[in-house]
Amino acid sequence: MFRVLLADDEPIITRGLSAILDWEDYGFEIVHTAESGEEALSYIKQNPIDILITDILMGEMSGLDLIQEVNGIRSEVKSIVLTGYQEFDYIKRGLLLGIENYLVKPVDEEELLKTLKSIGGKLKNGAGDGRTQEATTMLENTLWSFLTGEIDRHDCLERLALYNIEFNQPFYNVSILNIEHYLMSTVVEDIRNFIEEQYLAHTLYSPNQEIVIIFGGANEKELVKQNQRLVEDLENSQRGTGLFYLAMGKPVTVIDELEESLTTAREYSSLQLYTEPNVLISNKQALSRHEELKRLQELKGNIVKKLVNAEEESLELIDIFFDELTETSNIISPQVVKKYAFDLISYINYSLQPEDLSLYTAVVEKIVYSSDIRLMRAILKEYCFELILTIHNHVHLRSPIVQNVLQYIHTHYDHGLSLKTLGQQFHVNAIYLGQLFQKEVGVVFSEYLNRYRLEKAKELLKTTHFRAGDIGKNVGYSDTTYFYKQFKKIVGTTPSEWRKI
Repeated sequence: MFRVLLADDEPIITRGLSAILDWEDYGFEIVHTAESGEEALSYIKQNPIDILITDILMGEMSGLDLIQEVNGIRSEVKSIVLTGYQEFDYIKRGLLLGIENYLVKPVDEEELLKTLKSIGGKLKNGAGDGRTQEATTMLENTLWSFLTGEIDRHDCLERLALYNIEFNQPFYNVSILNIEHYLMSTVVEDIRNFIEEQYLAHTLYSPNQEIVIIFGGANEKELVKQNQRLVEDLENSQRGTGLFYLAMGKPVTVIDELEESLTTAREYSSLQLYTEPNVLISNKQALSRHEELKRLQELKGNIVKKLVNAEEESLELIDIFFDELTETSNIISPQVVKKYAFDLISYINYSLQPEDLSLYTAVVEKIVYSSDIRLMRAILKEYCFELILTIHNHVHLRSPIVQNVLQYIHTHYDHGLSLKTLGQQFHVNAIYLGQLFQKEVGVVFSEYLNRYRLEKAKELLKTTHFRAGDIGKNVGYSDTTYFYKQFKKIVGTTPSEWRKI
């Protein structure tokens, strides 16, 4: 357990921080809370700690004064500053003192956890020399937060200016470098140093354990050349990368579009398991694969439509689904097939909403322990056959009107559907239709439609580089805020987080 001390002259803040996370689940223990800098310093003089989280303004001794004192007696302690102000004069002094991050109140749980995990990684690896110490968590978080749309351009540039980092090139692109030996911190740091010394680029190590590179250049052609040269340099050098893939996001001329460049880089990076290693993956490879992914999504929808009516033709579509996955490549990994199998199982489960989840949990367990593509095909066909048997009676007991409504939802989910509009479409009373739908399908109409739309949104997040808000509108949500709330509530992550998984 890493020992954490919380210091704030407002007890409600320390109590809130104590409650915001399940600290021990992540390997951290709050060993003391202090209401002043003097009290915190007194404790630290007598007791070892690993991490200090302190308010920036606390009576006579400020948080920055406390950090300066702690640096003198326990230089190994990592510090995080809390404040209710976006005052960059404080940040400048904090940088000189080596703070890990600067969190504005009210503290965001995800940013706090991300910072703690990063510090924990440094402490575990014993990082204390060279680049790892110089490139603070705050710089990493700033770049990553900007690339993922969590902070705006002005905030990002103001923070980066403290590190003398400027974005003043005509063109930029974001690339993702995956290396075989990504767990070897010395290798990662050596590669990052090499890239920043030899290229017009900034790097960071993402929460997904990827090296993210922001290339700058005079034009698109120069960006392509830099990416290609990096592949050659890594292949010819002895830097311990092992096998690697470099995915190049689309070039942009406005730094506000770097988020979009990262999204396309991630989309291309997902193709690495279809491609021989030690290559640059760019839009040329991605364009050919994009049509295959669209075809797979259509197949998933058709499989569900057949299952809804307990049609055995769905089993034939499973065969086609696997053929689509494997016929274009002789080197496709079982891990990739397993990923698509899980996607299909999840899609079927959410679409059908079966009351008995035993079939779902059983098939997931079987796929987890399967490493043979033919076996996965057989497992999925067996799952669908069992579903057909299970819902066969329900389907035949369903009225034709409910079957027609389900088919209509699957085709027109992106329209403004309601019981009223469906009642008009099928010439039936809306209240009666709602009661009949719930009785025969097992869930209320609005919940079924909501979950079906979210499944479609999840597909688009994985297979396109559209913005999350636009995807929400494409699947039928006129209110973007409502889409975000529903996605977080049902899926358990934000759309942007889902896209990164």
